[in-house]
Amino acid sequence: MTIGRVITSGKPLVRLEFLDRQQNRHVIPMVLDTGFTGQVLLPERYVTRLGLALDRSTQGHLANGEFIAIPSGDAVVIWQGTSRNVQFVQTGTEPLLGMEFLWNHRITIDAVPNGPVTITPIGG
Repeated sequence: MTIGRVITSGKPLVRLEFLDRQQNRHVIPMVLDTGFTGQVLLPERYVTRLGLALDRSTQGHLANGEFIAIPSGDAVVIWQGTSRNVQFVQTGTEPLLGMEFLWNHRITIDAVPNGPVTITPIGG
């Protein structure tokens, strides 16, 4: 089970551990975003800090219906005690954890200031 908190802005936040190229661990606060269908969204400053490679682009679909190419790559995270490969896209200003990453998990959010956020595997 992963535990986070609802921050004062009302966003559910959890901390996700990433491995950089030298296998050093970096904890990054991630906002849970059920409207983001991908795995992980990282702003440029985090991609640079982790030394991640942007080796392809992913098609993004904007709210206005426009499609754009977004730089993307692969990263390794420590999730519930196990290393896990994830695909990330580099864009925006706030790190996001999306639905593809959260698939097969139960998410519980107490929507109050400092309320607990829990993520529990449900199999599948």
